[in-house]
Amino acid sequence: MILMDSIGHMVSDTSVEELHKFASDLGMRRGWFQTPGYGLNHAHYDLTTSRMKAKAKRFGAIEVHPFDLVKRAWWNKPGRRPQC
Repeated sequence: MILMDSIGHMVSDTSVEELHKFASDLGMRRGWFQTPGYGLNHAHYDLTTSRMKAKAKRFGAIEVHPFDLVKRAWWNKPGRRPQC
Protein backbone atom coordinates (compact mmCIF):
# COMPACT_ATOMS: atom_id res chain seq x y z
CA MET A 1 0.00 0.00 0.00
CA ILE A 2 1.26 3.47 -0.83
CA LEU A 3 1.15 5.93 2.06
CA MET A 4 1.77 9.65 2.14
CA ASP A 5 1.85 12.19 4.94
CA SER A 6 1.03 15.88 5.15
CA ILE A 7 4.75 16.71 5.03
CA GLY A 8 4.97 15.17 1.55
CA HIS A 9 6.73 11.85 2.11
CA MET A 10 5.45 8.99 -0.05
CA VAL A 11 6.34 5.43 0.95
CA SER A 12 5.23 1.85 0.50
CA ASP A 13 4.46 -0.42 3.42
CA THR A 14 4.91 -3.39 1.06
CA SER A 15 8.07 -3.01 -1.04
CA VAL A 16 10.45 -0.57 -2.65
CA GLU A 17 9.43 -2.01 -6.01
CA GLU A 18 5.81 -1.01 -5.36
CA LEU A 19 6.98 2.49 -4.44
CA HIS A 20 9.04 2.85 -7.63
CA LYS A 21 6.14 1.65 -9.79
CA PHE A 22 3.70 4.08 -8.17
CA ALA A 23 6.15 6.97 -8.49
CA SER A 24 6.72 6.12 -12.14
CA ASP A 25 2.97 6.05 -12.76
CA LEU A 26 2.81 9.55 -11.25
CA GLY A 27 5.52 10.72 -13.67
CA MET A 28 8.25 10.98 -11.06
CA ARG A 29 11.88 10.30 -11.93
CA ARG A 30 13.81 7.45 -10.28
CA GLY A 31 16.51 10.01 -9.45
CA TRP A 32 14.10 11.63 -6.98
CA PHE A 33 14.08 8.45 -4.85
CA GLN A 34 15.60 9.05 -1.41
CA THR A 35 17.18 6.69 1.12
CA PRO A 36 18.56 8.84 3.95
CA GLY A 37 19.70 7.66 7.35
CA TYR A 38 19.21 3.91 7.42
CA GLY A 39 19.21 3.39 3.66
CA LEU A 40 16.21 1.46 2.36
CA ASN A 41 14.71 1.57 5.83
CA HIS A 42 13.68 5.15 5.07
CA ALA A 43 13.06 4.85 1.34
CA HIS A 44 10.68 7.49 0.04
CA TYR A 45 9.85 10.04 -2.59
CA ASP A 46 9.02 13.63 -1.70
CA LEU A 47 5.77 15.06 -3.01
CA THR A 48 6.81 18.69 -3.22
CA THR A 49 3.69 20.34 -4.63
CA SER A 50 0.02 20.29 -3.71
CA ARG A 51 -0.70 19.23 -7.29
CA MET A 52 1.53 16.15 -6.93
CA LYS A 53 -0.03 15.30 -3.54
CA ALA A 54 -3.51 15.52 -5.07
CA LYS A 55 -2.42 13.34 -8.00
CA ALA A 56 -0.99 10.72 -5.65
CA LYS A 57 -4.32 10.62 -3.79
CA ARG A 58 -6.22 10.23 -7.07
CA PHE A 59 -3.93 7.33 -7.96
CA GLY A 60 -4.71 5.64 -4.63
CA ALA A 61 -2.15 6.82 -2.07
CA ILE A 62 -3.56 6.87 1.45
CA GLU A 63 -2.82 9.96 3.54
CA VAL A 64 -1.81 9.16 7.11
CA HIS A 65 -0.36 11.11 10.03
CA PRO A 66 3.46 11.36 9.81
CA PHE A 67 3.79 9.20 12.95
CA ASP A 68 1.65 6.48 11.37
CA LEU A 69 3.70 6.60 8.20
CA VAL A 70 6.90 6.01 10.17
CA LYS A 71 5.31 3.26 12.23
CA ARG A 72 3.65 1.43 9.34
CA ALA A 73 6.24 1.78 6.60
CA TRP A 74 9.56 2.11 8.37
CA TRP A 75 9.56 1.14 12.03
CA ASN A 76 7.48 -2.07 12.06
CA LYS A 77 9.17 -3.84 9.17
CA PRO A 78 11.24 -6.90 10.11
CA GLY A 79 14.89 -5.97 10.48
CA ARG A 80 14.22 -2.26 10.19
CA ARG A 81 14.37 -1.19 13.81
CA PRO A 82 17.65 0.56 14.46
CA GLN A 83 19.90 -1.19 16.92
CA CYS A 84 20.03 0.69 20.22
